[in-house]
Amino acid sequence: MNSIGSNIKNILLTRSNELAKKIVELQYSKQPEFWEPFGEKGKEISKRDAAYHLPFLAEAIINGDKRIFTNYVAWVKKLFKGLNFPDKVMISTLNCTRDVLQNELSGEYFLLVNEYIEAGLKQMSEPVPESEPYIFSSDKLGETVIQYNKALLAGDRKKASEIIFDEVDKGTSISDIYLHIFQKSQYEIGRLWLENKISVAKEHFCSAATQQIMSQLYPHIFSSERNGKKMIAANVGGELHEIGLRMVADFFEMDGWDTYYLGANTPAKSILQAIEENKADLVGLSIAIPSHISSLKDAIILIRKAYNNKVKILIGGYALMEIGENWKLFNADGYAEDARKAVQLGNLLTR
Repeated sequence: MNSIGSNIKNILLTRSNELAKKIVELQYSKQPEFWEPFGEKGKEISKRDAAYHLPFLAEAIINGDKRIFTNYVAWVKKLFKGLNFPDKVMISTLNCTRDVLQNELSGEYFLLVNEYIEAGLKQMSEPVPESEPYIFSSDKLGETVIQYNKALLAGDRKKASEIIFDEVDKGTSISDIYLHIFQKSQYEIGRLWLENKISVAKEHFCSAATQQIMSQLYPHIFSSERNGKKMIAANVGGELHEIGLRMVADFFEMDGWDTYYLGANTPAKSILQAIEENKADLVGLSIAIPSHISSLKDAIILIRKAYNNKVKILIGGYALMEIGENWKLFNADGYAEDARKAVQLGNLLTR
């Protein structure tokens, strides 16, 4: 962690609300005819959004990886397209962010920050790729997941549950239900939300309903013969997206592990305590949002300091899907892109 990057991150995060206010005030002064119709409520939303951009900028700088910021900018562009916001909204935000930070940072600091903002502006000139659905009728359990999602989107949790238990009665494995129904359903729900085809409330309902249905399957999951191995699963730092890691923990249970799922927003010290109390063989850590990369790295540093290599560390989550071999930079023992591969790797690491 270089000192310049660390100092920049500290400034951007500790002063995010103050900086966001200056960014939005500058936007309103430069384009009053566009912004004023949104009124005070629109201004407050703009401040919130401007402050939300800064952790991604900070995380990209501290890790020396522009992709963290450009991928985020691409995501915002896609989101804004679904909301029918013109590209000039984000372009204006990035330009005003640069202007404000030029006044707030020293020359050396600003030159580095500007490289990342320029990369973000360049990303805004790229076309938004057409979004491909995650569900196809020709896939394994394709028709079932189509009907499952239809029930969820209609707000019919009872029907969605019946669809799943019909599959159980047919003899479909719980692991196939997780991978080919729940996982694909969650990806598709996320895609629909991103394209503004469903509301945030609908997206939350669908996720909550799936979690509840998953809990109804636990008698099938916890009936597996135990193998004597123990695993801690946690979403690091401020990470609130937990359903993916919940699926991973359940897969380990189905394989005979005793799992201790700590859930969302788990402090590193709580992870260390759980390792000690449960004499864990493996720790699974997950992040969905790239702005939590530093929290993941910090948690791994603490675990290594306390246990060296006695406890194996497995990492995953949506935020790490594009890192490829760079996962080794986290000083983890392995990276898995889905629950089934996580179990395979976990068994390999602890044999």
